[in-house]
Amino acid sequence: MCYKVFVRMAAKKHASSESVDWYLISIDRLKQIGLIVFLILLALGIWWFLRHERGNPRTNAESAIADARQAINALAASKDLPSHRVEYDRAQKKLDQAGAAFSGAKYAEAQAFAVESQTISRTAMSGSSDEDTDAHFITIEGDVQYQKSSSSEWKRADLRSPLVNGDWVKTGSSASAELMFQNGSMYTVGPDALLEIYSSVNPATSRKTNAVQMQVGSVEVATTVDPSTVKTPGSQVVVDSDSSTQIGVDRSKATSVMATRGTASVTSTAGGEPVTVNAGEKVSATASGALSGVKKLVMPPALSRPADNQVFIVAPDTRIDFEWLATPGAVAYQLQISRSHLFVALEVNSRREKTTAAARGTSEGTFYWRVASIGTDGEVGPFSPFRRFRVSGGGSKSGQAGPGGDTTPPVLTLKAPFNIGGQFYIIEGTTEPGATVFINDEEVDVESNGHFKKLVSFNKVGPNAVIVKAVDPAGNQTVQSQTVLVEE
Repeated sequence: MCYKVFVRMAAKKHASSESVDWYLISIDRLKQIGLIVFLILLALGIWWFLRHERGNPRTNAESAIADARQAINALAASKDLPSHRVEYDRAQKKLDQAGAAFSGAKYAEAQAFAVESQTISRTAMSGSSDEDTDAHFITIEGDVQYQKSSSSEWKRADLRSPLVNGDWVKTGSSASAELMFQNGSMYTVGPDALLEIYSSVNPATSRKTNAVQMQVGSVEVATTVDPSTVKTPGSQVVVDSDSSTQIGVDRSKATSVMATRGTASVTSTAGGEPVTVNAGEKVSATASGALSGVKKLVMPPALSRPADNQVFIVAPDTRIDFEWLATPGAVAYQLQISRSHLFVALEVNSRREKTTAAARGTSEGTFYWRVASIGTDGEVGPFSPFRRFRVSGGGSKSGQAGPGGDTTPPVLTLKAPFNIGGQFYIIEGTTEPGATVFINDEEVDVESNGHFKKLVSFNKVGPNAVIVKAVDPAGNQTVQSQTVLVEE
């Protein structure tokens, strides 16, 4: 039997009358419409659940803690536990921190601790070496020390000291260091800093994430293809790929974040949406996680002279003129000159109202200079990329001056290439102070005492040639070669 239903669909108004249109719809048609509506509502319900429950921070943290607990229980039951007691203790400590963060409703932090605990347990169970999560010192200036996670002893840092998850690094009042992670991200640590290496594996991608936990001091992070993270008392800063960001933590545990290239995101430890910081912008966070608004800074000026790598002859009357282009919005500029490209110890740190400055070239060596703009509020913006210049004693060596000039090639001594992981090697040596060094036709920074080193990446498996050339101010040169064997 077929039932019919009359449905009034619309009313049309006319000048003096109203007509009504009626349509005939079967009961079966209504059932079909009802089924479609039900399916739509069901789909919306599933979408809501997946978005709000599976992606819920609390749910994610609970799942991560459960996985971490399962991993540490497996390690505890393993016959190899006696040889992995240190890893077990570290994993248990991170799991305890995850539980404490979860109890405090800090779900993102709880998940991070749990993932790290799980990574430590699984690494120990698989028998993997700690070398898998190493960072290495690339540059060390001044008093730089490190502490292994399994020890309370602080040791003086050197280029052959590997750093793994849970290790600590600290720098003295006039010290600095460069750390490189296996994905090529570079962390430049400033003076009076204390930080913990904080690497883990992203369970979603099975890729390692590189991070540090800053307690105090400053670090500048320069990434390559992968993002990197800096955790501070009040925030978590994720530096996006191919970006550079400066992060500082003062004695009151307040954090400042300034992006110098690319972008970064800042999230409060108290929760909330991340804040994006673009190049030339700054955000601050209190120790409790209160974030400031995004503040735009004045960008650095373009440097004009001296030209990069320009050579000056040391003499009482040698004058070195510095000049840069004016920057819109800048009321003054900060000029810095140092013997180090890390700018730890400064020869000059001067505020300039004009776009020029001058100095005397009275001592030999390689110098680095850079300039930052100062805004109307007195805030110093990011510094420009540095340039270098050399002050040389002339073209003759002691006791060899004469009509023919200097004809003696510079001394060049090389150390054995040092592998810091994968295809990355440090090429290091010494030459005559004031000489210029090229490694595979790329110029290398030479310190005032003649020491130099460069991080070189080799993409070819097998033997790779390294050509090192030193050229003194008189044009004499010494060339040596090394072979680096890169294993697959």
